[in-house]
Amino acid sequence: MRAVRSCIVLLGVFFSALALLAPFLTVPAPWGAEVWFFPSVRELGLGLKLAPTLNGMPFTGPGPLAAVLLSLLPFSDLMALRLLNMLLGCLVCMSVFVFCSSLWDIKSGVCSALFTMTTWGFAATFGHLGPSALPACLAVISFLLFAQIYLMELNPWWYLLAYLLAGGAALTGGWVPLTFFALSAVFLVLIDMAPAKFASIKAFWGIVLVGGAMLAVYGTCRIFEGPALAGSLFSFHQEQGLLARLWLWVKFNLPWLLLAAPAWLYGEGPNEAGAWRSLLAPKTAYASGFAVVLLSGSVQEGYALLGIPFGGILTGYWMSRKFLIREKLKGLRTLAFFGTAFLVAGTALILIVKSSLTRFSLDLAHGAVILAFLAVVLLLFLSARRRSAMAIAGLGMAAVFAMSWHTALVTVPASAEKPASFARQLREVTPLLVFEDDLVMRGYAAWAGAKAVVVGRNMVPVGYTAYLAVTTPDLEALLKNLSARMHASVASSFTTRGTTALIRVAPAVPPSRGPGG
Repeated sequence: MRAVRSCIVLLGVFFSALALLAPFLTVPAPWGAEVWFFPSVRELGLGLKLAPTLNGMPFTGPGPLAAVLLSLLPFSDLMALRLLNMLLGCLVCMSVFVFCSSLWDIKSGVCSALFTMTTWGFAATFGHLGPSALPACLAVISFLLFAQIYLMELNPWWYLLAYLLAGGAALTGGWVPLTFFALSAVFLVLIDMAPAKFASIKAFWGIVLVGGAMLAVYGTCRIFEGPALAGSLFSFHQEQGLLARLWLWVKFNLPWLLLAAPAWLYGEGPNEAGAWRSLLAPKTAYASGFAVVLLSGSVQEGYALLGIPFGGILTGYWMSRKFLIREKLKGLRTLAFFGTAFLVAGTALILIVKSSLTRFSLDLAHGAVILAFLAVVLLLFLSARRRSAMAIAGLGMAAVFAMSWHTALVTVPASAEKPASFARQLREVTPLLVFEDDLVMRGYAAWAGAKAVVVGRNMVPVGYTAYLAVTTPDLEALLKNLSARMHASVASSFTTRGTTALIRVAPAVPPSRGPGG
């Protein structure tokens, strides 16, 4: 009977995660990483290649093998690929439920899955097509499987399946997801104070499987595609400062980040050996997820997801125990829930006010949406005042669902349409230039079907006027740099999280003309 009930609840978890993400299927234009990732997958589908291309030219970017794998699928339209990405998110939530329900009970599994899917980084990763969703999914599931085998002392040969999944994460996502898995597994065994168990986790076979697969793929790519692609397979370098990475991790873990501290302290240490040991896996993985984001200069945005399911497990387990905590820590619990309520309510208010000013017309339907959000905000404040932890958690989850739908149906289409319209206009521009390292503009040009010539940053126009399409954080600095070598003037531009511009470029010295020219 319990097995039947577990299967029914598992289906409920699946459809809940899908309901959270499904509205993003309706976004007509590409957004986020799919601006360049989707055109690359589409170009790879035209012919079997190991090197991803944009505008007909190879490029080095994150997750090249993820793009290759997706190009092998029998479908290549954006909506179908988005749906596949969403199913990966559903798989993560289902894996969280299976882990928790098998280790503890169904209630903790449901709570943990709900906290996982209602974390903002979950929708940000699985709501659109991107290169980091597949490796992040594989890395999370591989460690959940490893931890379940370790804690429940199952047949050790099952470890090989966990290592195969970790190897898949490394091949499609590089060193970051592999480092996350390795750190989490090693520290789980060490903090369990059982170093002798290193002999039983089949670590040697894991190193052989993962290392052998990575060497084979690296060698194949180096032989057939050259050292440039091979060198970018497992490490994509992009400049991102320490504070930017810290903010990325914080942003992805909201709105439940403040609950992580009291949830972490719930086990009360080795004096409660059973609870303490069973929570070792999510605690070590949550810490490892934080470490790889903070310490890796080449981390992609989606890898901030790595710790989210494990923070969800800690908070969900705590919720299933009715948020109980030691007497001297009740003040911390109160502050955490007050802060969470204000975070959710503040975000909802900002979202509604911004949409009302820029997109909404004041008709009956939009007025009803605004009133519904305001009602949730009011209830959150009342629950915080009454210190009702369960009400705050439930209302917060409902609010995240509503904000996800609102973002997918209103906010994202509004922000994606302007650059998409700009990209469609590029089809009329000739000759059109794009920088080789500007993946966003290369992606927009390829998506819109514009014929673009890929050039380096040091290019110089010779003998003719051309148009350079760019995305840049500092248009003024870019113009200053270009003007040192050529005539450069802005033909059109707009700003949304950076500047998108079409720049007219011409030789600094016009070519000499013959007599009578």
